[in-house]
Amino acid sequence: MGGVPKAADAASHFLTIKKGNCTPLFLMRCGISHFTASMVKIKTMKNKHALLIAIGAILSATTFAQDKLTIKPELKHVTVFTSNAELLHETSVNLPQGSSEITFTHVASKIDENTIQIGSTPSVTILSVRAAKDPTTEEIKSPEYLEYEAAFKNEQNKLTELENEKQTEESILKLLESNQKITSDNSGTTVSELIKMTEYYKPKYLAVKNNISTITEKIELQAPLVKLAKARLDELKGQTSAASGQLIVQVMNSSAGIKPFKMTYLALGAGWKAAYDVRAENLKQPLNIVYKANVFQNTGVDWTNVQLQLSTGSPTQGGMLPVLQPWRLYFNKPFARTAVGRAPQLLNEIAVTTTKRNLAKLEMAAPSVVQTENQMYTTFDIEVPYTIISNNKTHAVNLREYETPVTFKYVSAPGIDPGVYLSAELTNYEKLNLIPGEANIFVENMIVGKTRLDPATTADTLLLSMGRDRLIQVKRELVEDLSQVKTFGNNKTQLFTYEISLKNNKKTAVSVELNDQYPLSTDKAMDIELRDKDGASVDAETGILRWNVKMAPGETKNIKFSYSIKYPKDESITL
Repeated sequence: MGGVPKAADAASHFLTIKKGNCTPLFLMRCGISHFTASMVKIKTMKNKHALLIAIGAILSATTFAQDKLTIKPELKHVTVFTSNAELLHETSVNLPQGSSEITFTHVASKIDENTIQIGSTPSVTILSVRAAKDPTTEEIKSPEYLEYEAAFKNEQNKLTELENEKQTEESILKLLESNQKITSDNSGTTVSELIKMTEYYKPKYLAVKNNISTITEKIELQAPLVKLAKARLDELKGQTSAASGQLIVQVMNSSAGIKPFKMTYLALGAGWKAAYDVRAENLKQPLNIVYKANVFQNTGVDWTNVQLQLSTGSPTQGGMLPVLQPWRLYFNKPFARTAVGRAPQLLNEIAVTTTKRNLAKLEMAAPSVVQTENQMYTTFDIEVPYTIISNNKTHAVNLREYETPVTFKYVSAPGIDPGVYLSAELTNYEKLNLIPGEANIFVENMIVGKTRLDPATTADTLLLSMGRDRLIQVKRELVEDLSQVKTFGNNKTQLFTYEISLKNNKKTAVSVELNDQYPLSTDKAMDIELRDKDGASVDAETGILRWNVKMAPGETKNIKFSYSIKYPKDESITL
């Protein structure tokens, strides 16, 4: 009673707490700065020394110890760029006062750490952030992948069993053959014994050989099945869910309570590509363009019922201003002269080109997304929440549907392609905010081909091929009787005459833009003259001839043009 406390009990008796109900056991949580001592009874220097040691231990624990919390935030919003995605998570944390370490789980596995942003209330100070792999998760295979993997293993096991059976039979065959050899080498064997051994070995030898033939046939049938199963499995490679990641955050909190947290970061392993359906119901109605996005992601975290936004921008694209450097021009070393090739194709099987035209009014269908145009890119806010699993599979998202006035016409360049193509001229197409992507072409509800739509041009009109019309036939032939070679003095002159035949097998009248060309001289000693253009418009700079041919149903029209080439007779040309 009233004695001096022992040194071992000094830490629990040295002070009375005025603020809160904290005891020294909870000094870390309450914060040592919040406590004051009202009474300290020190009777001896020995007890004073013990007291100082206890206070030092408490201060040390307060300084270095911290609460560790593990939280799974909710993924709320995803902005998908063409080559990555920005993820926004939200959550609330019951955060104690003082220093804490929060591990946010179920975030992307591959994060650009320079883009991590975490925010909370003013009472919370973010001390540090680092991204890490979640050791509790692993790569998850989709049900479809597991099914194909099991099928491949099953077929592979069957093939392995057959190969093992064949090897066993071949070993038995070698054993029989070696036994026969040993027996035949024994000079003491009688004829009757040889006959008996032959009768014994023959059926066994024949049975083994037949077994080997049968198994070989089965292997030949099984090998393609294994190859097919492997090909199917390879198609799904990359469609497995990557392991998720963690964000480990050090915070300092000045007041205990529930604190909201928001975090955004740029995740790799995601993106989208533009795709289009271009439909022409008939040649009198506007062109219908369905603007789609093929979204994929393998970030390690599933996007479940998130608000999805697609952007044509790229945050990883270099932002440095271009700076011109001095351009120094040097003489080339001598090189061999090569022949000049033909002009590039005017129209491929399915092709997109551009020309200058006047603008036309554009009509847009009712959107299913909210489209926003910024100074440098366009965003599409999807109104309906989307779920996209982290398996790298492509998910089609409809962005917009447009109806735009269009001018249809038929185009042909028989010198490079013996076909007539339907083309569509789109005006004011820049209002559509299209980006390069593949397009499916439909004419009268039938798919006629694919093309790559690339609107990155300064022209005002987009010329889009809608596919080949086989009801309009075209043929281009060299007229031998009107083509000749003459030599006069030191020069040689060649005359070329071509005839183009067009036939309209359609039940309606058509107008065809017919294109051809004559060569251009690249040497002063070479003189090229267009002899007959048959009413064509001529571009002398490119050598392009163009006719607008109108044909009634069932009508055939013929067009001829000719040109001559004069050059030294000791030279040669290749056309």
